[in-house]
Amino acid sequence: MKPLNLITLLLFLAGVAWALTRSEEGVRQIQHSYYAAIGPFLKSGSSLETKARAFTNEVEHSKTVTAKLDAAEAELVKLRTEASHLRKLEEENIQLRAALKFQQRSPFSVIAAKLIRRKPATWWETITIDRGQEHQVGVQLPVLAAEGLVGKVDRPDDETSTVILLTDEKCQVSAKIKGSQEVGILSGQRAQHGEEPMLRLRYLSKEAKIKPGSKVITTGRGGLFPANINLGTVVSSEVGAVDAEALVKPAVDFAALDTVFVLLGHQ
Repeated sequence: MKPLNLITLLLFLAGVAWALTRSEEGVRQIQHSYYAAIGPFLKSGSSLETKARAFTNEVEHSKTVTAKLDAAEAELVKLRTEASHLRKLEEENIQLRAALKFQQRSPFSVIAAKLIRRKPATWWETITIDRGQEHQVGVQLPVLAAEGLVGKVDRPDDETSTVILLTDEKCQVSAKIKGSQEVGILSGQRAQHGEEPMLRLRYLSKEAKIKPGSKVITTGRGGLFPANINLGTVVSSEVGAVDAEALVKPAVDFAALDTVFVLLGHQ
């Protein structure tokens, strides 16, 4: 075999191997280019010409379908984004209506505040709100939500304030189990992790009959927190050597805090 023929054969085999290793779409493009190149040299009406034309039309149709699918996928992504935004607006609207209803029916004089800052390291311990001394917010004032007690003001500045949350072990509240005489101290638990912080109601009597699902409310003792504010629901209880205690799920969803109310006094 002549060297030139050998080189031609090797190039042909290399081209075939290259084409076979391409993606399906790449192979179709190569075939399309091939038929387009030899089309003018084919005799009219030949089977090869008919095959070439049919294949070319199929490729063009495939391109049109692919373009339509891409446009449909882009439109679907757009609609999903808009639906997610509408759901978020609906949730915010529900929260605002609940907050407004709470403010209207509350027997206390309250000022609404928005949560503006929350540190990951102290997620269940403190928050920062957009109300301070310029809005009559002072230290130790109770902070509420529509569902119940959030915590108390710790450090008020001119325009903002730091709030100690009920889920912090340093925020201790005199509490009782609703419908009973059982009174104890409620506080957060140390080193809480996860999305659902729990509370601990301590110093209950050993004879206490504590049922899961019982409501826990403030007693009003000490004068810091008014009586009968919702704190949470009993999940379980255990009896120790001296007293009993209960695990309590907070009434407030502390992971989704947005609007809170600082209690300034009675109406």
